[in-house]
Amino acid sequence: MTGNALEQAVAGGDAAAVLRAVTGPSDDALRPGGVGLLEQAAHVVAPDGGPLPLALAWRLGYALHQAGRFAEALAVYDRAHHDGAEVDPVDTAYLLSSKASSLWATGDADASRQAADAALAAAQATGDDAAVAAAWVSQALVCVLEGDLDANLVAYEKALAAAERAGDVLTQARVHNNLGSRCNSEGRYVDALPHLDRAIALAESVSAPPPVRALSLITRSDSLLGLGRVDECLAELRQARDLTRTCESPLLGLAVVGIGDANRVCGNATQAALAYREALVIAERTGNAQIAVPALSGLARALVVDDVDEAQGLVKRALDQPAAVGQVDPLLAAGWVCLATGDRDAAGEFSRLAVREAGRRHESRGLAEALELQSLLITGPRAVDLLDEAASLWRSTSNAVGLATNQALRARVTNDSVQEQAARRRLRALGVRDDAVRIAGPIQALGTAGRARVSIRTLGAFAVLCDGEPVPASAWQSRKSRDALKILAGRRGRPIPREALAEHLWPGSDGSGNRLSVVLSTLRSVLDPAKEHASDHFLRADRESVRLDVDHVEIDTVVFTQTATSALKALRGRGRPEPGGAGGTEGVDLVEELERAAAMYTGHYLEDDPYSDFAVEVRDELLSLSLEVKRELALALIARGEHQRAVPWLVGLIADDPFDEPSWHQLVAALHQGRRHGEVRRAYRGYCARMKEIGTPAAPLEELLTTSE
Repeated sequence: MTGNALEQAVAGGDAAAVLRAVTGPSDDALRPGGVGLLEQAAHVVAPDGGPLPLALAWRLGYALHQAGRFAEALAVYDRAHHDGAEVDPVDTAYLLSSKASSLWATGDADASRQAADAALAAAQATGDDAAVAAAWVSQALVCVLEGDLDANLVAYEKALAAAERAGDVLTQARVHNNLGSRCNSEGRYVDALPHLDRAIALAESVSAPPPVRALSLITRSDSLLGLGRVDECLAELRQARDLTRTCESPLLGLAVVGIGDANRVCGNATQAALAYREALVIAERTGNAQIAVPALSGLARALVVDDVDEAQGLVKRALDQPAAVGQVDPLLAAGWVCLATGDRDAAGEFSRLAVREAGRRHESRGLAEALELQSLLITGPRAVDLLDEAASLWRSTSNAVGLATNQALRARVTNDSVQEQAARRRLRALGVRDDAVRIAGPIQALGTAGRARVSIRTLGAFAVLCDGEPVPASAWQSRKSRDALKILAGRRGRPIPREALAEHLWPGSDGSGNRLSVVLSTLRSVLDPAKEHASDHFLRADRESVRLDVDHVEIDTVVFTQTATSALKALRGRGRPEPGGAGGTEGVDLVEELERAAAMYTGHYLEDDPYSDFAVEVRDELLSLSLEVKRELALALIARGEHQRAVPWLVGLIADDPFDEPSWHQLVAALHQGRRHGEVRRAYRGYCARMKEIGTPAAPLEELLTTSE
């Protein structure tokens, strides 16, 4: 039987034909996908919503589980009719395995263990290798919930062997994905990538449904984030998000929470919070603790400055959740939030609990961060010892971001300003904002270097900081005051005629002079609430025009533009390093300046206000400058033979402009030079797809690889 046979049976309303179709030879093609068709089949067989034949119940439940709809899957399993001579023992084993997996996803340890044990006994009694593989997968998942990682690995090895004997490609892909996930949890990101590349290749070989492919992309993104390859991580997550959103899969929550994590690591608090909130909505709708726990934990850390009360409430909710993936994330969130709010005793207790939990689960990343939290609560040699131990963990996991952050913390503890600045440069080169003080974590605890009295952030979400603290919403009095400051910030210190500013604020309105004066008065109060300076210290206005004084107000677009322009000017004066050469001192400095400029572009101009007419021109100008910086940086790195370092910047270029053909060419070539052959094929397929969209013939792969030699 085929999928078409099931469609015909459903269309004809023939219950007997439906059952013949779902148990036919092409059964594997139905299990992980086709949720809608299987739901229709269930309605044909049991239109009143009553009991379902076990053969149909487990297939529909499995498909719902693969789509992340765990509560619905459990409801379907409960409808399964187990009695009757026609019940196949293999179907019984599959149903129990699937039920155990869905219970695992909801964090129900006891019920999951009971179902998994019953599944293994039933599967082994049948001698069916595919059923045995599924049962061992459920055993492996329950072992994670119980913290028995040795038994977890044994179970996966048995599952993979049985799946290979059965020729069950989808279960093989699932096991490789889960093994990659296990490596990630232990901080073995390099070891995870072969498993995940294999999982993706297996899923593609049988044209697996979007949720199956998306899951491995999400897991792979976690590996890349752990390695500090943030742009590549976000590229995988965007692809997974598109796949899951298109098929309306709640696995979208995993992709979105990953986007939140990547932005949190980069220091983009507003973007992280938006992603976590979206993920939390999905988690609450589906009852998925695997999404809810990291979403609650991440959101608490991202909101600790903007809304302390909400952050503390989120931490409590995260700690109260049953978590299939353990309590390391919420314990760390609780510790960092307590430190940020001045409760050092509670922070110390949570850090100790996090150390214990991370050690029990072999989570190197969580253990390193917990040790760093402890180091910030004490002084003297013991603090340095804790930081050095954390550094060894970051180093063993090849986590570049974690190691650079650790080096900045250690330099601060030892009062080594030179090393601290070097560590901050490394963070910027990795795309991390070293001045990100709105997210509870080590960088917030470290603080900024040379913080400006007034700082305006417009790259990404709009924010104003006075002495490093965000201006509260209550200080603005009206939306017009915020809009006026956005417009003035976009001018980057250049004056704007009063009439033009008023027209932006009140289009087509006459007599707005008094209203503008009120708005400007409000802005002066926002920027200098204690009235410590003259009225024109931050905001200069006369009868003709208004402008911000950039000598006293730091605007991120001004700093970015100056840094980028300076780096590009130096590039044109010196030229790129010679291919294969080290670049010399000047070459190294030039790359660092380009990296610093590229890292400053933390988001498109006023992303939270995309439709304002005053923002469009500035947004396009800044994006164009950012792309030029990234392009020149990638080319400079390639010229020096540093293809691995060039890859993230090329990925970032393509993310901003998917039809940038030269960057696609360079990405394929750079991956080939780095011997990342599986990624070469994936990148080339992406390039061909984008060129097809615009009717441009793609260059042959052999040509791109030959050019790179």
